[in-house]
Amino acid sequence: IGKFIALDFARRGARVILACRSEARGTAALKEIKEKTGNSDVHLRLVDVSSLDSVREFAKGILEEEKALHILVNNAGVSGLPRQITKDGLEVSFATNHLGPFLLTNLLLDLIKRSAPARIVTLSSVNHKKGRVDFSHFHGENLTYHMDTVYNHTKLHNIICTNELARRLQGTGVTANSVHPGIVMTEVLRHYPFTIRWLFNLIGFFFFKV
Repeated sequence: IGKFIALDFARRGARVILACRSEARGTAALKEIKEKTGNSDVHLRLVDVSSLDSVREFAKGILEEEKALHILVNNAGVSGLPRQITKDGLEVSFATNHLGPFLLTNLLLDLIKRSAPARIVTLSSVNHKKGRVDFSHFHGENLTYHMDTVYNHTKLHNIICTNELARRLQGTGVTANSVHPGIVMTEVLRHYPFTIRWLFNLIGFFFFKV
C-alpha cells in the first residue's frame, strides 16, 4: 500500500520521502517510482518504527532537512507475529502498528502545523471493531496470540488516538484521519500459517485489490 501511495504522490509532482525499514526493498521501490513517474525528487530514509530510538533519529533528520511536511501517511503494519518484546520493553506489534507511528506523528507535529494546510493519515482497519483497550497490552501482557487478535487491538488504538488528534487540531489547518484501505493483497499475512495465506491468496486473486 505504501509504495502505491508514494507512486501516486510522485505522479502528482510531490517531493516524496519513503520511510522504510529494509534498505534493499526501499531502494527497489525508490527506483521503480522514479522510473514510472519521471519524478527525481523521491528519497529513501531508513526507519524501524518498532524502535523508539530509530523513530527519534528519523524524525530528527526530517526536522533538520525539510522545511515543510504537508502529508504524513502512517502505513507500517504487522499481523500474526509471535510474542516479542522490543528493547524499549514494548510488545512488537503494538510498537510497529501504533506506538512508533504515534511517537513519529507527535515529533513531526510542529513542522506539519507550520506547513498547513496539511494532513495526517493513519492506515487502520475495519477489524478495530474486534479490538479492545488494555494498556497492559503495550508490554505484551494479557494478550492472546491467534491470527489477527493483537493486530485488531492495535488498530483500535490507531482510531482512538487519531480521533483525539483530529479534535486537538481543529482550527490549525491540519486534518487527521484514520482509514480502512479495504481488503488488499499485501504481505501483511506473511506470518500466518501457510494454509491461511494460500486460501487468502486464492480468494484474493478473484475478489481483492492488488
